[in-house]
Amino acid sequence: MSEPISRRRMLSGMAAMTVVAAVSPTLATPAHAATSSPQPLPLLPLRIPKSELGVEQQSNEKLQWLQDAKLGMFIHWGVYSGPAKGEWYMENSAVTPENYKKYFTDATSEQFTASAYQPADWAQLAKDMGAKYTVLTTRHHEGFALWPSTHPNAFHAGQAPMQRDLVGEYVTAVRDAGLKVGLYFSPMSWRYPGYYDVTGTNCLPNKWGYTTDPAHKENARIMKNEVYQQVKELMTKYGKIDDIYFDGGWLGQQGADADAAFFWEPGKVRDSANQWPVDAAYSDADSATGSALGVMGVVRKHQPDVVVNPRSGWMGDYISEEGGSIPTGAMRTGLLSEKNFTICGTWGYKAGATVMSFGTIMNILVNSWVRNMVCLLNIGPDRTGTVPADQAAAVRRVGSFLTSCGQAVYGTRGGPWQPVDGKYGFTSKDNTFYIHLLPGYSGTSFTTPSIGDAQVTRVFDVAAGTDLPYTVGADGGVTITGINRTRIPEDSVVGVTLDRSVQPADIAAGKTATADSEETSKGNTAAKAVDGSTATRWCANDGSTGHWLKVDLGSTRPLTGTRISWELDKTNYRYKVEGSTDNSTWTTLVDNTATPGTRQVQTAAFQAQARYVRVTVTGLPAGVYASIRNLEVYDRPFTADLGTYKVINRKSGKALDVANASTADGATLIQWPYGGGTNQQWSLLPNIDGSFRLVNAKSGKLLQSPDGTQGATLTQLSDNGGDNQWWKLVPSATSGYYRLVNVRTGWCADVANASTADGANVIQWPSTGGSNQDWQVLAL
Repeated sequence: MSEPISRRRMLSGMAAMTVVAAVSPTLATPAHAATSSPQPLPLLPLRIPKSELGVEQQSNEKLQWLQDAKLGMFIHWGVYSGPAKGEWYMENSAVTPENYKKYFTDATSEQFTASAYQPADWAQLAKDMGAKYTVLTTRHHEGFALWPSTHPNAFHAGQAPMQRDLVGEYVTAVRDAGLKVGLYFSPMSWRYPGYYDVTGTNCLPNKWGYTTDPAHKENARIMKNEVYQQVKELMTKYGKIDDIYFDGGWLGQQGADADAAFFWEPGKVRDSANQWPVDAAYSDADSATGSALGVMGVVRKHQPDVVVNPRSGWMGDYISEEGGSIPTGAMRTGLLSEKNFTICGTWGYKAGATVMSFGTIMNILVNSWVRNMVCLLNIGPDRTGTVPADQAAAVRRVGSFLTSCGQAVYGTRGGPWQPVDGKYGFTSKDNTFYIHLLPGYSGTSFTTPSIGDAQVTRVFDVAAGTDLPYTVGADGGVTITGINRTRIPEDSVVGVTLDRSVQPADIAAGKTATADSEETSKGNTAAKAVDGSTATRWCANDGSTGHWLKVDLGSTRPLTGTRISWELDKTNYRYKVEGSTDNSTWTTLVDNTATPGTRQVQTAAFQAQARYVRVTVTGLPAGVYASIRNLEVYDRPFTADLGTYKVINRKSGKALDVANASTADGATLIQWPYGGGTNQQWSLLPNIDGSFRLVNAKSGKLLQSPDGTQGATLTQLSDNGGDNQWWKLVPSATSGYYRLVNVRTGWCADVANASTADGANVIQWPSTGGSNQDWQVLAL
């Protein structure tokens, strides 16, 4: 349920709080903000592991290699490489399993032979491309396994005439090359009519013309048996596997992967009453309980560190964005997203296919990296195992770019600022951030957003390694000139090194933490709240209130705020944060003892001098313990997302909405019934003056006053540091509502003509006290 944002809760995120003044019950803000004041740098949103179907997502620490790698090579290769008509040829042409097998057994010009298969050459090509991991299709939807499988109904490479273990050869070669090993596996198989009719009562439309048959239910169960056996084989035969890419968890090409979870049982354990039981010969059991394991239970039992995508019906450790579209909109933060795409039209080999241009490849890659994503780029070797020369040449050009500019990619994170579609974006690591100028950006100069309290120590052309001239404005923006836009026009990269880390650092990490109560039997000690991991936690030993967690920072120092990650999401933890210089006298820094907030991550900004910081839990829902995953403390000014909200007009009851879900600069604001779209969701970023920037969740762009024209329709635009993008939330005469007052113009966000119609423009207008200028800010 959405909750109104309270005045107390709003203030806990504002930078105007101090320890010597009580928390104000109002949202007082200055009449005008000076645009010359440097804005603090943003904190990177946290990813907190979640659980689904009894399986916990991997920790950030176990995902770090993938996020650092930034680029992997995807390899689609199988029997479909013989007829050379793409990986969906079997279904698209309704080739029966009997006839399809001939592409494996019969010596023709379309036979899948692997006669030139040298996986060491593939591994070297991946390294030439700059990839840090590879993923091979061990079994695609055709049901052919690239290794000798022991399931009696399997169609596999161990059979005559091939009699090879192509997966084993691949794993050895990739591992020997120093790359991470990834395996793709599709649970679905077109070899089984039961795939279209698991109940035997409703055969879904299909190219082969299969019709409803009660025998299909048992046929489907045998198909499931084969999947369980083959997943177990892949997890146990080849040593450590780093990445699993599931694909095709759906049934009959209808619905989503999650819709078929009832059949595949992708969670930790299986349901003993499931209508499609897996035979004991192909099953696996939990070592501790003896319970029959589901697909992910098998994976985690044998490969506890492997990371897995979401295409099996389980939520996945990371998300996938598939296809050749260019990523747009906001950074993907608070999660890890992998962009996977093919450069050759189809994913599997297709004779005569046109290879994607280098410019398009780079456009996808760079627009992914600046949005905090990793990329999995696909090639399709032919039936012999040879990678076509044009595909190889294209990926080697990517490698040439990374040889010159890899420091701006590997190990970086997107940001610290949002990208601008088609023009530029940012990556950062340690003390350096990188500006990626795309072909859509014109000119040889660039001005960054404010760098806050940091100082510039160097600005340089990343490809050339040469210094560039720059100036720093009063607003903290860095203006760089003389940028070479012709050397690498697909991505002109400029580095800016600061005298401190780009992201404000958590000064509580690794410090001494104590608590009045600890759940020591489960290892949930105070130290776990300051170990830097969101996968561990401190927990009190009972469900009482009044329990506290304290961190000793080692010396008295100026503090600017805290960020607390609670154990549970959507749970009302009530608490206060106190500071002390002597561990005896305590001053309240944050008072959330009456908060209705249920966000898992809660950020507060303030100014204080303290050595000790203590969080005391004052209120809990029934059955919930005081439990904190992370207690972060900061000593540098920062800005942070205070949460995601919908903004609802009092008169119409409709939501503030970016028209047509546009991600373009200049798109207009309208009102529309709230439907849950990200174009109707807004993050609040506090400014130094107590006002806010409203950032659209879909586009990553800011709500702004377009000009000084009374009645002008409000628009969205990339963050330019201007106070026309700053908004005061002024309490309305009606409790629970606010007027959104623009800092530059002093005018309110107003539904034009007090309309209640869908699609009515939201304009700027002097305050009238009308209900069409009142907005409710509701947390999601």
